[in-house]
Amino acid sequence: MNDAPATKQDLIDLKNELIEHMRGMQTELLRGFASFSAGFEIRMRKVEADQSNLDAALSGRVLVLEKRLREIEQRLHIVPPGETA
Repeated sequence: MNDAPATKQDLIDLKNELIEHMRGMQTELLRGFASFSAGFEIRMRKVEADQSNLDAALSGRVLVLEKRLREIEQRLHIVPPGETA
């Protein structure tokens, strides 16, 4: 084991080695986040598609109910609120 004090070049070499290790860690973190992000993005697209389909289905059902209610009101000669006879 060398107990000699570190030279300026030893410190520079250590610094460069640490920087290289930190860049490697940064790269691994970015790869991990990219993998997670890709899976998350797919799940979000599915949720958005499901929500859009649900919105369309509910809108269709509401339109059917409104039409049926209007037909019933016409048969019973009921004037809906906000409309004049």
